[in-house]
Formats: sequence, C-alpha cells, structure tokens
Amino acid sequence: MKATMKKAPMSGLEKTAVLLNVLGKEKSFLLMKDLKDSDVRRLLKVMGDMKKAPISLINMVLREFLHKLAEKEEIIFEENFNQPKVISEGLGEERAKQIFGSLKAVNLVEQRHLSILETVEPKILAEFLSQEHPQTIALVVAHMDLDKQISTIKFFPEAIRAEVVLRMATLDYVTPEKIDELDDVLRKEFASSGKTQSNKLGGVLAVADLVNNLDKKTLSSVMSRLEDKDPILAEEIRQHMFTFTDIIKIDDRGVQLIMREVPQDKLLLALKSAPDEVREKIFMAMSQRASEMLKEDLGALGPQKVSDVEAAQRAIAAIMKRLQEEGKIVIGFSEEQEVIP
Repeated sequence: MKATMKKAPMSGLEKTAVLLNVLGKEKSFLLMKDLKDSDVRRLLKVMGDMKKAPISLINMVLREFLHKLAEKEEIIFEENFNQPKVISEGLGEERAKQIFGSLKAVNLVEQRHLSILETVEPKILAEFLSQEHPQTIALVVAHMDLDKQISTIKFFPEAIRAEVVLRMATLDYVTPEKIDELDDVLRKEFASSGKTQSNKLGGVLAVADLVNNLDKKTLSSVMSRLEDKDPILAEEIRQHMFTFTDIIKIDDRGVQLIMREVPQDKLLLALKSAPDEVREKIFMAMSQRASEMLKEDLGALGPQKVSDVEAAQRAIAAIMKRLQEEGKIVIGFSEEQEVIP
C-alpha cells in the first residue's frame, strides 16, 4: 500500500481514503456526491493506490473518527427511513414486498400487525371469521399477504366472498388503536371458541391483485356478485386486472417480448384451454416454423389438470403486467391508436 505504509503521520486525505475503503464503493460514492470535483479526483487517486491496510491502522483511523464524532452535541438523522418509496428504493421493490407484504400505498414500517394471522391455518381462520361482520372480515383479510388472502378467501361461503372483496376495495384509513383493539378482541374470541400514523389498507389495486390470482370458478363467482352489488366498482377493479386473454390486445412486437420470457411447457399448458383468437394471436407473432412446431406440440398434449392450466395462464398474465409496468408493452393497442416505439 503506497499511501499508508510510510512512517510519516497520515494526512487527512489518507485517513479519509482508508475510511471510505472500509465503507465500500456504494457508500463511498454516495458520500462523494457532496464533495468538490478536485477533492473527488484526489481522493480516488489515493484510494486506488491502497491495496490493503493492517487492521491496527484501520482501527486507529476509526477510533479517531469516532472521537471527532463524540465532540458533537447531536447528529441529525434521516427523517424518511420509514417511507414506502425510500424503503423500496433502498431494499428493492421485491425485497420490500417480501419483508413487509404486498399492500399498496401504506407506511410499511408502521403497519399494524394482527397476531391471529400468524398461526391459524386459512381454512380454520375462514370458518372462524365467517361469523364476523363483513367489514371486520375485510379488515382482517386486508392485513394478510397476497398468498394467504388467496388461500383464505376460497374457504369463505360464496355469499360472503363478494361482500368481503367489495369492502376491501373501499377500505380507507384505520387508526393503530382500532387495529390493536381488533387484534385483542379476535384473539380472545378465537381462544374462547377453542378454535401513530394511520394505515391505508386494501383499495382497488390490492383487490385487483387478489381477484386476479383466484381460480377461474372463484373469480367468476366473486366478480358476478360484485357486478350485481356495485357495477361501477367492479368495472374499476377489472380495469386493473390482467388476464391471459388480454394478450389479444397487444401488438405482435409486444407478444414476441412476452413469449421470450415464457417457458415452452408453461405456454403449452396456458394454450390448452385458450380461445381460438388467443391461440391465433400467439401463432401470428411467431415465425411460421415456430408456430407449426407449437401447434404440433399442442396437438400431442394430453389431458391436463384445470388448476395447472389456470396457474400457467396466471403466470403469463403476471409477466404481461410486469412488462407493461416497465413500459415495454402496451395493453389495449389497436390500429387506430398512435404508439411511439
């Protein structure tokens, strides 16, 4: 290490270089954003010359840094660490969803938790909640992650499903005290049966995610009842849903982008029960040889489970949704519309 192995006292620049090398590239470049151009050039030159440093030297630099830090009376911290946008940018959207769940537009850190959801199986939970008011059920289901929502709602009586989904879509803000009170009441009721900032729960987007992942029979039942009770809300939910058959609304280039991300076996399953217009749309977006091979494979495909076919179609719909959110495809394309590539 040229810059740190000499016996002369280390300069402030060299100490800073050691500190930033310890912090790593990402944090170092973040700190450099507020430095002058000339200082960044000098600092990077010294950092680049440092190949390694003894732990004793690193400890000395860190101790001096902490000593100078201790001379301050206070340090002002960032105020927005618990904001959804900051969390998503810092951890990545997928990681943030994995940790905090899939509810949209909520303060992820301060979202209240219902302890009853931790250990109760979806079927038992649905049987227990079926005795509650639909508004209470909607509030509980809104606190679940998407997978548990899908598993639980299937076990509700058919007459309750649409009512719960309807109320989830219109949920707004609930105080933390109300959530804590509900949690306490539900835990006590479940046990006896033997069996700061407000949080925004549910909403049309969250319900669209839920409904879009239900099996075809349950989806049809829920949406039919929703249309009877509130056709305007039902239509709004449909506008945010993505189904496999929406592929007919995409231009050939968009279909080609989708097909690049779909495994052949999943595509075959999805096409098993697909309408002719959907099949033709996909065939037309492929080369003649590729479409002929796909038709042959489809003709040779034997009987398949309905659940497997629907799962494949939902997986492709999820790819379509992601590509649209990334701006790579347009769903709802027609020849009359102008689209800028």
